Amino acid sequence: MKIYAVLLAAGTGSRTGFSLPKQLIKIQNKEIILHSLDIFLNSKINFDAIIITVPPPQIYDFNWNAFFGKNLSEEKSKKIKIITGGKSRQESVYNAIKYIEDKYIKANASEESSESAVENSVVFIHDSARPFVTDNELSMLLDKTAECGAAFLCSGVTETIKEINAGKDKIAETAANKADAVKLKTLLRDRLISAKTPQTFKFDIIKKAVYKAAEENFISTDDVSLVENLGLSVFPVQSTDLNIKITSALDVEIAEMFLKKFHAENR
Repeated sequence: MKIYAVLLAAGTGSRTGFSLPKQLIKIQNKEIILHSLDIFLNSKINFDAIIITVPPPQIYDFNWNAFFGKNLSEEKSKKIKIITGGKSRQESVYNAIKYIEDKYIKANASEESSESAVENSVVFIHDSARPFVTDNELSMLLDKTAECGAAFLCSGVTETIKEINAGKDKIAETAANKADAVKLKTLLRDRLISAKTPQTFKFDIIKKAVYKAAEENFISTDDVSLVENLGLSVFPVQSTDLNIKITSALDVEIAEMFLKKFHAENR
């Protein structure tokens, strides 16, 4: 079995309020992307390659090769492949899947074994802004993907979730005009889960899902939705409470506190 990881780092993290992409923000003197990369480089799973999607140079000009070369050993650097991401998360995933197909699946498979090579390959897709995933979680995902074809980390929802019929922008408008009410729908919390990453797939499944979404202009914010669009089921795997996504400046402060606990629990 060939196992690949895709680490999504093509965003600029504008919501954090920092002047540099959030994946380059340091927590305890180490860039977030390096913490996330360690998850895969130090795993008991022998990843064949780790594809990192980075911002196009016209959006953020940075020498990523020099950065990883400086911070990783020569042996670990050999597993890293840096490619240009897209304008959206979904475009970055498309670029990564296309790269894996061209660079590894097609290049390493003879005509007789190409179908087998696709079926026996697994892809982990992970947000670089999630630096607190355990190796045990990776192993559970791999097992469930081998069994079911696709899996993802998730957690239960603890807050009451309401669906608003007018979009998020309407909330600010309503606050300014108290007479303007909005229609809400309260969702059943015990039937809701929060999707996290990694999200893992047999290569043939995620390839079909990504290409179909591109053809249909089907847009989603995670990869599981693309597989759902194929009419397939995906297996949910319970994640730890530490598996947060760093989005805001406050999240960076929280991550500083989480890091010590994460290392203490996963030595």
